[in-house]
Amino acid sequence: MNIQLATIKEKAQMGAQRFKDLPKKKKIIISAIAGVLVIVLVLQVALSGREVAQTINTATVDRGNISVVISGTGTIAPIDEYEVTSLVKGEILRDTFQEGDLVEKGDLLYQIDSSDLETNLEKAQLNLEKSQLSYQDTMNELSKLNVASTYSGTITETYVKVGDSVGKGTKIADIINMDIMVLSIPFNATEAETIQIGDYADVNLVNSFYTLAGTVRRVSSGSLISSEGIAVRTVEIEVQNPGAITKGDMATATVGNIACNSPGTFDYQLDTTITAETSGEVKQLICGKGDKVSAGQVVAVLTSSSSASTRMNSQISLRDSQLSIENYNKQLEDYQITSPISGTVLKKTSKAGDTLDNSNSQVVMAVIADMSTITFEMSVDELDISKIEVGQSVSITADAIEGRVYTGYVDYVSVVGTTQNGVTTYPITIVVDNPEDLIPGMNVSAEIMVESRENVLRVPITAVNRGNIVYVKDNGKTVEKKDETMQPGPEENMPDERPQRGDMPRANNVPEGFRAVHVETGLNDSNYIEIVSGLSEGDEVYVPVNISTSDDTMAAMMGGMPGGGMMGGGMPGGGMMGGGMPGGR
Repeated sequence: MNIQLATIKEKAQMGAQRFKDLPKKKKIIISAIAGVLVIVLVLQVALSGREVAQTINTATVDRGNISVVISGTGTIAPIDEYEVTSLVKGEILRDTFQEGDLVEKGDLLYQIDSSDLETNLEKAQLNLEKSQLSYQDTMNELSKLNVASTYSGTITETYVKVGDSVGKGTKIADIINMDIMVLSIPFNATEAETIQIGDYADVNLVNSFYTLAGTVRRVSSGSLISSEGIAVRTVEIEVQNPGAITKGDMATATVGNIACNSPGTFDYQLDTTITAETSGEVKQLICGKGDKVSAGQVVAVLTSSSSASTRMNSQISLRDSQLSIENYNKQLEDYQITSPISGTVLKKTSKAGDTLDNSNSQVVMAVIADMSTITFEMSVDELDISKIEVGQSVSITADAIEGRVYTGYVDYVSVVGTTQNGVTTYPITIVVDNPEDLIPGMNVSAEIMVESRENVLRVPITAVNRGNIVYVKDNGKTVEKKDETMQPGPEENMPDERPQRGDMPRANNVPEGFRAVHVETGLNDSNYIEIVSGLSEGDEVYVPVNISTSDDTMAAMMGGMPGGGMMGGGMPGGGMMGGGMPGGR
C-alpha cells in the first residue's frame, strides 16, 4: 500500500513538472478545461439530487386580518407657498419681519424708495388739471352752439333762419316778459327817503278807475329836478299785468300815505335780445315770433365743422392724463410690498438698506408658506388608481422622524396621468392631519388602506393554485395520485390583483398524503388570501416552493464567470464553445 502511494506521489510530481514546462498559452487552456469539468460535475450532482433534497413546505389555515394597501412616497410641502419678489428697483427703506414670523395677508413687508416716482406723479397731476380746464373750456364753447334764452318771456322778433352763418354777438331773437310790468314814477325827494324796498303800493291807471296792487322794488339813491323845479327821486314799482297794460301806459301811485309827485310810465320787466355766443351755421330754429320760452330753453341750434374733432381731441387729452395718474398710483403700490398670503416666513434674503436694481429686481426677497395644512403628492400606478378615492385614510411615516406614524387622507385624485417607459402613473394629493414636527422638504412614505377584513380564514397566497385548487394534508391517509391535469373552470381564475406566480403544480405532482380541494376565495394582499369556503381552521395545506430549472441554475452559475460565463466568451477566442481551442475544437 505504501509502495502504491509513493508511486502515485511520484507520478503527480512528474505531472506537475510537465505542466510547469508547458507554454503559458497551453497552461491557460488546460486550466480552463479543468474548471469546466469541475462545474459540469457539480451541476450533475446538484440536478440529480434535486428531487431527493426537495422538502415539502406546508402552512396551517388560520384566522387573521387581510388588508389591501397601496403604498408610495412623497415630499412634504405646505398647501400654499409664495416667493416674494419686487417689480420695481430702488433702495429698501425698511422691512417689518424676521424669519419664522407669522404674517397676515396684506401686512407690509418691505417699503421701497419711491421718491422718483412721486415726482413724476406730481407732474402728471398738474397735467391732469390743465387737461381738465381745457376740456371744460371746450365743452363750454361747444355748449354755446345751443343758443338758449337766459330768461322766461315771449319772443317778439327773430333775426335768423336755418342755414344762416352767424358770428359771436349776432342777434337771434328779441324777448320780453309782459306778465310783470314796472312803473317808474317820481316822488318828492324828501318824502321818498322814508320809502323802503318791499313796501306795498296802490297803483291807479291814468284815465281809468282800475287800481292795482304793487311792490316797491327800487328807490333811486339820488334825486333829479323835475320840470316844475322840484327835487324828486325815482321809485320803481312792480305790478302783475292783468293783460291790458302795455309799454308806455301811465299811472299814479301811493306808498302808505305818500303820494307820487307826478304820473309815471310802465315798461316790461324784461326786454332783451338773445345773441349768439359763438360762430356757426344755424342748423335749427326751434322757437319763433310769439312763442313763450322759459329760462334755459334752447331757441336755436348751431353747428360747426370743427366741433366734433375739437370735442374728440379734448376728450382724448383728458383721458390720457387720467390714465397717466392711474398708472403712477398703481406703480406706487409696487413700492409697498405686502404679504400675498397668511403664513409663516420660511426665508428672508433681503433687508432694509439693500438696493434693488435692474439686475436683481426679480430676486426672491422672502418665502412665505401657509403651514396650516401640510400636503404631499404621491404617484399611483394605472392598475391601482381606480381603487383610490377622495377621503380614504392614509398612514404616513417620515424618514427623519423615527417611530412616529401620522395619519392623513386623500384630498385630490388627478385624472391626468404621466406615461414613462410604457407605464402610466397618476398623481394624488394627501393631506396630513396633525403635521407636528413635519417641515417642507421631508421625505415620507404613505400607505393607503383600500380595503380590509378582520378575523377571516386565510392561507398563504401561493397555496392557491390555478382553478382555486388547494392541496390539503389528508391526515395520514394515502391519496392516490391522478394522472390527469386539473384544469381551472372559466369562473375559477385567480383575482386580478393577486401577484403573478410561476407554473402551479399539476395534479400528478401532489405530494404523498395530500388531496386537491376546490375553494372559494375572497380578498387578498401580497401575502395572504381569504378562504370563503372549502377549508377549515387548522387544516394543513401544501405551499409549493418554486425551484429554478436546470437552465436557470446553469445560467446563474455561468453569470459569475468573467465576460458573462463559459457560453459568453469568457475564454480566449470566445470561450470553450465558441472556438477557444486551437483549430476551433
